[in-house]
Amino acid sequence: MNLPQQIFEFFKRMFSTADWPPRWHCGNWTDFHGWLYIISDLMIWAAYFAIPVLLFRMLTKRSDLPFSKIFWLFIAFILLCGSTHLMDAVIFWWPAYRVSALIRFITGVVSIFTVYALYKILPLVYQIRTAAQLEVEIEQRKKAEAEVQIQHLEHEKTKELLRVRDEFITLASHELKTPLTSLKGYLQILEAGRVKTLQDTDRQLIAKANKQAEKLARLINDLFTTAKIQLGELSLRKSTFPISEVINQAVLQVFSPEKTPYIDTQIASDVEVEADFDRIEQVIYSLLLNAVKYSSIEDNIEIKVVVLDAEVKVSIIDKGIGITTDKLPHIFDRYYRVENASRNYSGLGIGLYVTSQIIEKHGGRIGVESIINQGSTFWFILPVNPVDLRQA
Repeated sequence: MNLPQQIFEFFKRMFSTADWPPRWHCGNWTDFHGWLYIISDLMIWAAYFAIPVLLFRMLTKRSDLPFSKIFWLFIAFILLCGSTHLMDAVIFWWPAYRVSALIRFITGVVSIFTVYALYKILPLVYQIRTAAQLEVEIEQRKKAEAEVQIQHLEHEKTKELLRVRDEFITLASHELKTPLTSLKGYLQILEAGRVKTLQDTDRQLIAKANKQAEKLARLINDLFTTAKIQLGELSLRKSTFPISEVINQAVLQVFSPEKTPYIDTQIASDVEVEADFDRIEQVIYSLLLNAVKYSSIEDNIEIKVVVLDAEVKVSIIDKGIGITTDKLPHIFDRYYRVENASRNYSGLGIGLYVTSQIIEKHGGRIGVESIINQGSTFWFILPVNPVDLRQA
């Protein structure tokens, strides 16, 4: 009989016991030996049956357990192993050796799959943290959370201190403005020559004192504006005016034929903007002073105005010492000063910060381009009055 015929006959006579006697009749079994064998197999089968039941209950109660598929394979594998022992006990009365062989074959197949699945998850099992490791991690996390909370409290305290500082600067700046304005007035009277008894040396000293008073007034104004910005209290009084008007006003304040470079104003197209006149004048004035500070008196300073679609771009161009590339990203930061220039030029490093905040408050943009020893171009962009666009 060939192999296919054997397989056919095997399944055809699956439950036939005609070819074998019960195991009791095979060999010389004593009652003790036979029942010891039977009871042992039944005990093993009972344990093999109980383990899958417990595993099944565990899986249904804890659906979040890792590697749940391997648990199901173990359940099948243990049930089948138990079934082989059950069949060994049953065969003492019912010699169904074909059924026993089939169960053993299925058990072997499931066993191989279980071994393979277990082998595949070993790297993941090795990564599972022990209870001790989890405790250490929990302690570390608690410490980190506590540190974050402490940092948060310190941050809130720092914010409160900064708020108090900015309020103090605002109050102090406001209080300093009144006596400083009076002082400037007296110095201007003296400088104008209304006091006949003054000597030339006295007038020179008065001119220097007046210049320092103006510088102090600018510093106080910048501090005042900075504090307002930090407190979120910088307000704008917007009106509509030609861009040339505010530029000319700022130039008049800065330009001095004997003391500053010539300021060349080039306005390609004069348009109106809706902005705070005083604040935009403060921006242009500050940028012009910055250009004058770092330029030689022989080099002209240019102001260029160009209309770009719905915006106007104002550029202040100097031929001064320039700024290195690594410093450009920080040029508008608060209290930032370029190191190679800060030794020779005084200031708090807030002028450019104030200008950038004013422009951003208007919904505009500000920037700088520079080449070392060739000069710098500071520019800002503001929206154009929609009326001008309709006329265009």
